[in-house]
Amino acid sequence: KEAQKEDSEIWTIVENLDEQTEFRLDVDDVLWQGTRLCVPNDSSLREALLTESHSSLFSVHPGSTKMYHDLKQHFW
Repeated sequence: KEAQKEDSEIWTIVENLDEQTEFRLDVDDVLWQGTRLCVPNDSSLREALLTESHSSLFSVHPGSTKMYHDLKQHFW
């Protein structure tokens, strides 16, 4: 949430939400594209997300291509 506030691309989308039907803000002012969370263009945040997705005890690594598609379903 806090990182989204610092991302200029995300703020451009937020400022034009009236024109953007595919994007929405939730009750916590977090930007989503449909069912996918909009992740700011922050390499350390994205790396942490990928690391967590890859090494979580609750997931099995399905291979790089499938993992990419699985992540793409939930994060933009």
